[in-house]
Amino acid sequence: MQKYELSPYKNGTAVPAYLPLPRFLVSMDLSNDAKILYALLFDRAGISSENGYIEPDGRIRLYFTLEEAMEKLHRSRQVATRAFQKLERNNLIVRRKQGLCRPAVITLNILSVKKGDSLHE
Repeated sequence: MQKYELSPYKNGTAVPAYLPLPRFLVSMDLSNDAKILYALLFDRAGISSENGYIEPDGRIRLYFTLEEAMEKLHRSRQVATRAFQKLERNNLIVRRKQGLCRPAVITLNILSVKKGDSLHE
């Protein structure tokens, strides 16, 4: 584990790597684990896009196993499974199982912004 030194956040301070947490998640009825999992998946989608994991219809394809979720969230299998299920039930992700011990293909759904509307509530 890396050690960090804390210092005041000032103008010009170097910002460490961070996860983007879409604002629309804050008001949704999701556990914090599900929100953080979505942010992790959103971050992974950016990497997948850069690496060309794009479906013929333009959707970004990503792989994120239950074991990865358990490790990143520091949670049990049961908690990580519930977070994935909650995201699926809220139509924020679609998981397509491949079978034969291969990881599921995940695509993200994101809240669309209509012209003239804003997500900054």
